[in-house]
Amino acid sequence: MEPKMKYYLLSFITIISIAILFDGCSKLQENITQPQSLSIHSNGNLDTSSANFHGNVLKANSFNLTSCEKCHATNFQGGITNVSCYSCHNYPHQAGIVDTTSSDFHGKLIIANNCSMNACQKCHGNDFSGNGSNQLNCRNCHTQAAGPLACNTCHGNFADSTMTAPPRDINGNTSTNLVTVGAHASHLYTNNFAVVACENCHVIPNANNVKDHFNPGPLVKIVVLDSLAIHGIASNAVFDANTETCSNTYCHGNFEFKKSDAPPERQFAYTSDKMTGNNMTVRWNLLDGSQSPCGSCHGTSDGFISPAGHIKMPITECVACHPTVVNGNGEIIDKTKHINGQINFALSKKR
Repeated sequence: MEPKMKYYLLSFITIISIAILFDGCSKLQENITQPQSLSIHSNGNLDTSSANFHGNVLKANSFNLTSCEKCHATNFQGGITNVSCYSCHNYPHQAGIVDTTSSDFHGKLIIANNCSMNACQKCHGNDFSGNGSNQLNCRNCHTQAAGPLACNTCHGNFADSTMTAPPRDINGNTSTNLVTVGAHASHLYTNNFAVVACENCHVIPNANNVKDHFNPGPLVKIVVLDSLAIHGIASNAVFDANTETCSNTYCHGNFEFKKSDAPPERQFAYTSDKMTGNNMTVRWNLLDGSQSPCGSCHGTSDGFISPAGHIKMPITECVACHPTVVNGNGEIIDKTKHINGQINFALSKKR
């Protein structure tokens, strides 16, 4: 065959081959049906009631997240899937989640979330016992009956469930100069003259409102004087967040006892139509002892600690009419009977 003829034949075969190939590839592309989505997960992966729910799968795998990292990236921000785990919850936790010195410590994260633990319960269970997983059991550390919802989780002594008030405020501060710490301990734990309850100054959380207990607003909203603080005529008691003072409280002398209300056998003690306290305004974070000596809330300028309108008696004679409250030295012997909204009167043998 002539060279020229061979050239034409080869060119013709090449053109035909390219045409066939192009036609075949075009038809192949046209016949492809694109999938709606591509997933390695089983059906029910996002259904909390399904056995295939990803939380159940992780639990069965001892929460080994290595396989998750392949698609969602080592930081779980989405990776090749562009689906971030954090778009639904704050898990997986960062390395410092149980390190109290870390910015990722779970206590700090919860405070930043207004102390709402709803998200925690999704994995740790409604009662925080881990849904059967010891690794997720919050009660391994939070041993109180209420678990992480116990008062001293956020404030007070974490190691002592009876010490629920600051020091340690919710930010870890312990200085009594701070209004968030102040005289909490001297009111609730170290005083020897009265029983003071949290509800005198705060709304106490219960099963219905505990998740709303944290209030990031002004202190005036956190301090709600009630109970003994507003007893009797002290309905105008108030805490001033600007001056950090309590005023007009029953506890600090805003009281009166009318002679007309007293039984005849007690009226001898009156020198006027009523006995009144000194109604002190006290600074919450002043703990130098100047605001709490006997006679500061009731007493007269001439040195007697008896309320105004009461016959003047030295402190060693209080025992004559109040033997269940004080001893012969004027020392409180039963603080449940002092600053309790009542007159604890009982003539002693001495009288």
